[in-house]
Amino acid sequence: MSEELVNAMLEVDEEKIFTLVENQLKTRDPMAILEDLKEGLAKVGTLFEKEEYFLSDLVFAAEIFKEVMKKLEPFFPKKEGEVKGTIVMGTVEGDFHDIGKNIMADLLRFNGYIVEDLGVDVAPETFLEAVQKTQPDVLGLTGLLTAAFAPMKKTIDLIRKNYSNKLIIAVGGAPINEKWIRDVGADFGANNASVGIKLINEAIKKKNQRK
Repeated sequence: MSEELVNAMLEVDEEKIFTLVENQLKTRDPMAILEDLKEGLAKVGTLFEKEEYFLSDLVFAAEIFKEVMKKLEPFFPKKEGEVKGTIVMGTVEGDFHDIGKNIMADLLRFNGYIVEDLGVDVAPETFLEAVQKTQPDVLGLTGLLTAAFAPMKKTIDLIRKNYSNKLIIAVGGAPINEKWIRDVGADFGANNASVGIKLINEAIKKKNQRK
């Protein structure tokens, strides 16, 4: 981990962030750089929740992140070939953050998945309608703030009750941990994009072996 890069994002120092990213791309794994930027952005979100940062700080940090992602995207080559599976995903109701969701959506597409992105502030009923219509292999629910817990659980409870087909449910976001995953009723989850991709790949592989 590059503490300097994490802290630059935490300080919302645009010039320093871009300089560090350009230099680190020469020697570091782009995924590692991405994770450092995500960690810094998550810390900005935490300080915003604590009312130590203003909304403008959070918005500016998110905009910087989006611009840096444009520099990193070419380093995540899209895999051609057979489609691995279909995924419906979105940020849960009450949460308007899309950075983590967008990263996962892009990485999943690069890894050979069809992704239906429902956007942000998605109601449980909207997730259910999308699942019933698309019949995906995986449903992904994301959230940046701790307030995402209740809508995640509500959505999963609704899906489990009203959708009979076997569906893998994954959750992602900065506050995700093992207790969170267990308590909301998800199959698995991650707060790290590379781990999330690995878990989804493994789950899809197991599902296909059972067919």
